[in-house]
Amino acid sequence: MSTNPRKDYFLLKNGLDYIEVEAKEESIRNILLWIEKNLDKAREIGINGTTKVHKYFNSEVIVNSRLSHIFNVD
Repeated sequence: MSTNPRKDYFLLKNGLDYIEVEAKEESIRNILLWIEKNLDKAREIGINGTTKVHKYFNSEVIVNSRLSHIFNVD
């Protein structure tokens, strides 16, 4: 569940990798109620998002890659 404040839709997809909510009490409450009623689907979305984040946002890999490009090292 995220408010996605940067409105970044490039990698993570709403409804597939996370559930987007408005930063309002009613919106958050409604999504929590949806999760309670749709636990299997919510779990699937959570697993998808976690898998994608671990794959694409591994800071160790990203930093090493950037440093190798900066210093022209393979």
